[in-house]
Amino acid sequence: MKAALLEKTRVMSVGDQPDPGLPADHALVRVATSAICGTDVSIWAGKMPARIPLIPGHECTGTVEQVGESVTRLKVGDRVVLNPLSSCGTCFYCVRGLTNICLHGGLRGREVPGTFAEYIAVRETEAFAFPEHVSFAAATNFVGLYTVVYSQRKAPYIAGARVAVLGQGSSGLLHTQLAKVSGASSVIAVTRSKWKLEVAKEMGADEIVPAGEVDPVEAVRDLTDGLGADIVIETAGAAETMVQAYDMVRPGGAILQFGIGPAQVDGVPGQAYYFKDLTVIGSRAGLPEDFESAIRLVATGQIDLEPLVTHHFALDDIQAGFEFVDAGGDGGTLRAVIDIAN
Repeated sequence: MKAALLEKTRVMSVGDQPDPGLPADHALVRVATSAICGTDVSIWAGKMPARIPLIPGHECTGTVEQVGESVTRLKVGDRVVLNPLSSCGTCFYCVRGLTNICLHGGLRGREVPGTFAEYIAVRETEAFAFPEHVSFAAATNFVGLYTVVYSQRKAPYIAGARVAVLGQGSSGLLHTQLAKVSGASSVIAVTRSKWKLEVAKEMGADEIVPAGEVDPVEAVRDLTDGLGADIVIETAGAAETMVQAYDMVRPGGAILQFGIGPAQVDGVPGQAYYFKDLTVIGSRAGLPEDFESAIRLVATGQIDLEPLVTHHFALDDIQAGFEFVDAGGDGGTLRAVIDIAN
């Protein structure tokens, strides 16, 4: 099969790779589209360790082309999105249903072969059918949405809350949409990018804060009667915004730390946990049940994935695609995808 191979840091090639096998409990998926995620770029750039050389990629959609003899949940022709995680099913965490922190599993395109390839074989429990009206490219965002669903259900409450979302990239926009759908009384979108603020407004944000023009902490306080947000969702994964979250949240409130930040963050106010009585919640990927919820939200029209894909590249141009995303895009970039199936 044709596939991309990350040979070494910042070096990607496209060529022939062995076809995947088909164990009895697996489905063979012909890949349609696989998105370039920030994690993919970090791996490509050498900022995140991975088992190089390997086929990268983990946010993938495609069509079931063949099923193993024991598969009952999927059928040939199903349009599916793949769980980006592999798990062992037997470790301390897996037997408790916490497959996202499996001791022996990993992320496709980092610990195990990824999805920038014509074919991939996965367990039938790792593929989820989605509706016909959702394009393959847009459906790659189910991988982001399922993590957003998982993280928000860990929050102490959303309904009736005043929620500030720091960062309005694709994940931030999904958080903005879901918080509003979940009954937040006010969703405040915060980012430096003016055009992303306009997109956030279209996707349900009640208030927008141009962080490059005003003090975002003061702006959020002004919008919340001087108290601060009940819940701050940090999606940018930047040290600056991670610190801002502690000043932006009200006493007794909660910070949902969704963005993957740097290894160390200077300036986090250690005494705020005590004096402000804060709850700080981490979040890693999601669980299979969150895919089902994410797909229902889109199928019923409550969440819109289509506007999030802004750029397309062919598999043969994957190196250029990664360089484009790594350089920050063209000033109007949310998500770039690699179109693999014709």
